[in-house]
Amino acid sequence: MPLGDGISFKYGDYEFDPRPLFTVNKEIMKTASNSGLGTKYSMTLNGNILPTGVALDNAKGGLTQVFSGTDALRDAFAQDFNLLILQCDTDSPLISGYPKIISVDVNHASDNYVQRADYTINLELPSLTGTGYDSAGVNCYGTEVGNLSSSGLVSVSDEISIEFLDERVGGDIAIADFGSIPSVFSIQRTVSAQGDSLCTGALYTEPWQRAKEYVANNLGLTPEMTGLTDLMCVGNINVANNFRSVSVNKTEGSVNATESWIAYTGATASTEEFEISIEKSIDQPLTSISINGTIQGLTDIGYDACSATGTPKFNHALAGWSGVSGLLYSRAQSVYNSVPNSKGNPTGLLNIEPLSESIGYNIIGGSVTYNHSYDDRPDNMYTGALTETISLTYNEPTDVFASLTVLGKARGPLFQDIYTSGVTTRDISIDAIIRIEGDNSSNRFTAPPTVYDDFINNYEASLTSVYGFNQVFVSSHSKSWEPKVGHFTVSKSWTVGYCI
Repeated sequence: MPLGDGISFKYGDYEFDPRPLFTVNKEIMKTASNSGLGTKYSMTLNGNILPTGVALDNAKGGLTQVFSGTDALRDAFAQDFNLLILQCDTDSPLISGYPKIISVDVNHASDNYVQRADYTINLELPSLTGTGYDSAGVNCYGTEVGNLSSSGLVSVSDEISIEFLDERVGGDIAIADFGSIPSVFSIQRTVSAQGDSLCTGALYTEPWQRAKEYVANNLGLTPEMTGLTDLMCVGNINVANNFRSVSVNKTEGSVNATESWIAYTGATASTEEFEISIEKSIDQPLTSISINGTIQGLTDIGYDACSATGTPKFNHALAGWSGVSGLLYSRAQSVYNSVPNSKGNPTGLLNIEPLSESIGYNIIGGSVTYNHSYDDRPDNMYTGALTETISLTYNEPTDVFASLTVLGKARGPLFQDIYTSGVTTRDISIDAIIRIEGDNSSNRFTAPPTVYDDFINNYEASLTSVYGFNQVFVSSHSKSWEPKVGHFTVSKSWTVGYCI
């Protein structure tokens, strides 16, 4: 149709004359789950470039005008996303959009550009009318389901995986009074999107920015995950460790984000690994128990502000340790009770004071490690002693005899019983580590402790009751005291006799 008939067909400032024929194909993009992503229109323009005002026999003039029109067409379609409009007078546009140019092909006609050139232009645009995307993703009842067309995406992916952390299924432990081990899950979610490169308005939006908007709006543990409760029993549990990684490929227009969580039960955001070993030996009357473990702190990370905020993992590890530290003895005692008592010490009770204690802090890693050992040694005589060794020595009387050397007696001296015996002695010694005295102004700094005096006096009284008041004599008595290291020793010896 000639210009002036009220129809306007333009791309940017370029107006088609004569106007081309065109065909339109509509493609609906969907995910595998039949959620609509968007629409894409493919439009093909088929037209001619004709010389105007030139006589048919003027080959030179015709060739010049056709080549000039070809250059003008190529120049007009040298840039994407100009406004393409087809409109009748002032009515609403029949076609109005911002297409992406796929190809521009110009071919000579049979007259070799003298009177005509044929062209084919392939375009893509998101909608034939308006500036947005057409709706997509309508279910069989006419209700939109998961319509993402307004996001301007060509592909999306949302994948969630849940598994037991280190196969920690949990449950009650067979050892009595040991309690139960909680189940711990690891949860991972990956959200990815690829943006459409088509233009929907006067301002062009980069495809990766469209993908970024979709990914940003869909991160986190969403209500959709509650549908997994029946599969993995992950309902009503605490969630921590929202670690996030994001990758952007601007060339492909894609954004990929991965988040991982730890789901746990309990009052503190931490997990614990521990082991207990028991040791017996035939040449050692005591049974020893070692318990060691690691408490790994978790954290909650918030991405609402920059930089990301959250409680340090180490703080939660400390909170976990405060609860675990009071359970170490009961755990060790439960394991001790699970095996037969030692023949050397059949009391069946561990000493509540550990033999050794070791605690390690990993500030950056957010963990606390511990190593404690116990044994079934008896309680100390003095409850304030850290270690204590008490030794009693009993020296019984020996025979008293005369040794006579006889001249010429080849087989040695001649022994003669003189019908009496040697002395009887009793000794006691104590070696202990007790409280350190660091204050040199205290009387205890310069005076030795007296905590064992009653024990020694009671022992001496028992000797008096056996041998008589006048037959028990102190032969030595000494104490040593190192107040700055808490080392104390005392020893006392008696010589005892009989009245008859």
